[in-house]
Amino acid sequence: MANVYEGQPDARQSDDVNEVVSRFRPKYRALTDDEKSLHDQIKAKASELEELFEKVKAGRYRSLGFTALEESVMWTVKELTS
Repeated sequence: MANVYEGQPDARQSDDVNEVVSRFRPKYRALTDDEKSLHDQIKAKASELEELFEKVKAGRYRSLGFTALEESVMWTVKELTS
């Protein structure tokens, strides 16, 4: 099985952009180039926000902000890739 991080899909990723995706995603569908671009843009903006959040003094509310940011990115990417 090829390493995902070497740019080669492993057995969990389909080559088919029309792959039927279940709730538990035993196999991921391939993303189109536009979807890959949008995915990267979402992650890049989240990283920008993360850097700004780091400038706020550490505390419970900052931690909650990080958690909310992580959750919003997770749900949005899940929708994008479904």
